[in-house]
Amino acid sequence: MGKKKKTKTEINFKTAYELWQERQNIKRLETKTPIDELIGGGIEEGEVVEFYGEYGSGKTQTALTLATRVAGELGEDVVFIDCESTFKPERVVEIAKARGLDPEKTLQKIYLIQPITVEEQMEALDQIPKNVKPKLLVVDGVTTLFREEYVGRGELAERQGLLRRFLRKLLTYVRENKIYGVITNQVYGNPESSPFLPLELRELAVGGHSLYHTIDNRIFIRKAQRGTRIARLVDSSRYPPAERPFMITDKGIEPIEK
Repeated sequence: MGKKKKTKTEINFKTAYELWQERQNIKRLETKTPIDELIGGGIEEGEVVEFYGEYGSGKTQTALTLATRVAGELGEDVVFIDCESTFKPERVVEIAKARGLDPEKTLQKIYLIQPITVEEQMEALDQIPKNVKPKLLVVDGVTTLFREEYVGRGELAERQGLLRRFLRKLLTYVRENKIYGVITNQVYGNPESSPFLPLELRELAVGGHSLYHTIDNRIFIRKAQRGTRIARLVDSSRYPPAERPFMITDKGIEPIEK
């Protein structure tokens, strides 16, 4: 038997002008806060934005607010992968009521997945029912299970390899389906930092370069005075580093009242 003839690989070839024209029609999910100013007006279709910070900084509140807006205001499906098992439907109800939305209809549009192992997290995207067409995909605590199961330097390489696979799978899903992607992440103290460095250089996102070279826009959230929060765009291929304030209320995340 002769060798099978290799099929020719089709490569997507276009000019930069054609790509620029296509991008004029890209939709964005607005946070309705100054965070939008950091990333060109909101989260782009087909991209993933990371919000990271210490416990209580507001990253999950940001994700819940966006989920409530997409499900309640836009009437679109949301898939919320809760890797920390901290999702509270009561908080969604509170945000929905404060924004004049129907809380029951909002909850019915949010599909919750709560993996308890890395294996379950890796398979989560494959388990989304065919009849569910999410417009927003949230992964809350993207590195939590990896940190719990793979402890110590001896398992670091395997952990990072699995994390990269999950992130690549996530990005592919978001881009192919033209939806909005949001992940939240924890921080750890940078052992090489100085107390004179900015906080975003002293507290780094868990996941290292697996995240740094994969996510489109990375936003560090920190607490500020009188209950406000500061969102700082730390890493982006398109936008310069900058920061904006916002606040957390019964409506979720909001602009600071003047």
